[in-house]
Order: sequence, then structure tokens, then C-alpha cells
Amino acid sequence: MRRVGLVVLSLLLLLALAACNDGGEEKASGDKNGVIELTLWTDWTEDRPENTVYKDMISKFNEQHDDIKIVLETIPHDQYETKLRTQAAGNQLPDMMRVWPGERTSVLVESGALLPLDPIIDQWKESIPESILDDYAVKGSYYAIPSNVSLTSLIFYNKELLKKAGYSDFPTTYEDLKKLIVALNKEGITPISLGNKATWPLQSVYISTIADRFTGSDFLPNVLSGNGSFVDKNFIQALSVIDELTKLNAFNEDMNTIDEATARNEFIKGSAAMHFAGSWAIGPILDNVENIDNIGVAPLPTFEGGKGEPSSISGVAGGGIALSSQLTKEEQEAAFEFLKFYYSETLYQNLVKANIIVPVNVEMDSQTPAIFKTANGFVQGGLAPVYDATLPAELTDIINNGLQAITLGEKSPKELAVN
Repeated sequence: MRRVGLVVLSLLLLLALAACNDGGEEKASGDKNGVIELTLWTDWTEDRPENTVYKDMISKFNEQHDDIKIVLETIPHDQYETKLRTQAAGNQLPDMMRVWPGERTSVLVESGALLPLDPIIDQWKESIPESILDDYAVKGSYYAIPSNVSLTSLIFYNKELLKKAGYSDFPTTYEDLKKLIVALNKEGITPISLGNKATWPLQSVYISTIADRFTGSDFLPNVLSGNGSFVDKNFIQALSVIDELTKLNAFNEDMNTIDEATARNEFIKGSAAMHFAGSWAIGPILDNVENIDNIGVAPLPTFEGGKGEPSSISGVAGGGIALSSQLTKEEQEAAFEFLKFYYSETLYQNLVKANIIVPVNVEMDSQTPAIFKTANGFVQGGLAPVYDATLPAELTDIINNGLQAITLGEKSPKELAVN
């Protein structure tokens, strides 16, 4: 009887523990007041117009929802992806996180870190073109919704400084661009303001379009499938453009010790005639330049003998918010509700007002700046793949570091291609 009593007591204790555990798990999805808190990691540290729009949408959601709270944590861009990869490897990701399309999302999906958005994807299928939504599709499932379309290879130029060098129109060919660079140097004007401290600009902004001009857009998929190689004369020729521009003194001397934002600010101040950047720079330039009519925007020039489309420009669906696969059922429902609120027409209208290119069709009025309308029109020329959105992280790192090594004279274009 004593033994039976002990067994019964043990069973009762186990049942009590199980009940406590059930209650604890239910409580873990919310705080003491029954509010479900979801932590969102982003890289929105810089004071950009689009970041303000994103944060405002989160604030409005929190104001209108008593049962759900989005807790925002911001991490500097140059540290963000490294931290994301590290935390994913340790299965310690937050509830929600900002991600980018292509390989950078695929690797998280393949590790089982992300939750498919298939239950709610119909919310956007009629408004966002399938080709853009597919940037976040992996094996038929969707893992994020793009807030914008990011063009990565735009040339912003100072019209007055170009006139000093004898140019009233921006060059359309690479040969003419080189002549412009020589003319600007003769006038004592820095041709291009470059901030490559973090190593990604020369790859994402420059090579993504330059290489596509030479190789065509099938090059990267062929390399990844084993049907192509980086030791390709067209790819090496593209890398040689960076070497040639460096030797032409196209860039500021401190290009590898300042970041992209600092380089952009130097251009805004009028310290350089050109700044190569993506569509993310439109807002800051419009907000800070003294005379916006003095600023023009152009696509990268054409390159003679290239196999790619001369009008294409590297671009991809912009950053999106992905969900952790570790969310409880209640947290999933709360996260889905947040995404449907966040990726609404209000978001896209406010982004256009902030001069951000968006994936949905938003009407623009006469007050929309010409520089924005011009850049937005480049999308019609077709999008070339962005290298760091297409290649595995380890390959991207090799190209990033190799391009910087070329500018330092430490590596030749052919040596980088072989590596």
C-alpha cells in the first residue's frame, strides 16, 4: 500500500508539473497583462526617410492593438547580417527579423529558422507582381513580403561640377565616362565619392551591374549550378573596370576607410561630382542637398562587347520581415496580424512620399521629384541580379574583400576570379 501510495503521489506531482509547464508556455507568449510581445530585429539605425516610415507603421500598430506589442531592436547595417547568421546558427533568432531576398533568405530557410507565410500570402498576390514576390519564395513557399524595390546601381551626379569639366549631359558609354573622369581630375574635382569601408559597395553597387553588362544575367545561375565559372573572360573584364577606375583616380583617396553614408554626404556637400549608390540614397539626397535641380541620376553606362542587356540595372525586392519558426501558435497569429497591418496600402503610399521605389502601383502626383520619377523608370529596363542577394555568403565575402584588394593593388582581377 505504501508503494502504491508513492506511485500515486509521483503521478500527481508529474501531472501538476505538466499543468504548470502548459501554463508557463502559454504565459511565455505574452506578458503579465496578457499582451503578446514580439521582438523585431532591423538595421534601421540610420536617419533615412524610409526608416521613419517603417518605425511609424510599427508605432501605429502598437497604438491600435492592446493585445500585441512589437518591440523594435535596431542593429547597425554593417553588423546586422553577421549577427543574424551567428544567432541563426545557435538557434537564437528573435521572433521577427528584417531579411533580404535570394540566398540570404534561402540559407535561413534551409536551416529551418523561418516560418512560411503561405497562410496569408494571398493578401498581396493581386497587388505585388509575382516576379517580385518570388524573390522571397523558396521551394514554392513564401517567407517575407518586400516593402520596396531596391535598385543598387544608380549614378547620382552634380550638374554644375560636370559643366566645369565641359559636360552638359551625362555620358552613356563607359569610354565617355572615363573621359569625364579625366576631365574632372584636371579641374581638381574628385570624380566619384566612394565609401567602401564595409567592402560591400564595390560589389553590390558597382560589380552587380558592370558584370551583368559583360556576362549577361544567366552567368550567376550558371556558376551556381556548375555550368559556368568565375574564371570567365567576361567576368574578369568586369573586374578589370574596378582596377581601371582606381588607376584613373576616379575615387577619393580614403575610399576604403569611410563608409557608404559618409561618402554620400561628401557628394551632397559638393565635394565630388558623382556618387554611385542604390535607390536607398534618393531620400537622403533629396532631403539634404541644397539645390535638388542641380542633381541628376543616370544608370551605369554601356560597355562595348558586353553580352548583357545594356539597359538592365541591378536590383531586387527590398528588405522584408520574416518570422521565426519557433513562434508558438498564438505568436504566429499575432505576427500574421502585424504583417497584414504593416504591408498595407498606407505603407506603400508613405514610402512613395518618402521617394522610395515600391513594388505596388502607386499613383504619383506633380509634386513627386523628377529625380525619383527618373530612377523609378529604370525598373522598366529590366533587373539584373544583385551579387550579394544571389551568391552564398562565403562567395560574397570573397568578392567583397577581393574587390577592395584590387583597389589597394594587392590583387589583380584575374587573381580574384581564380580564387
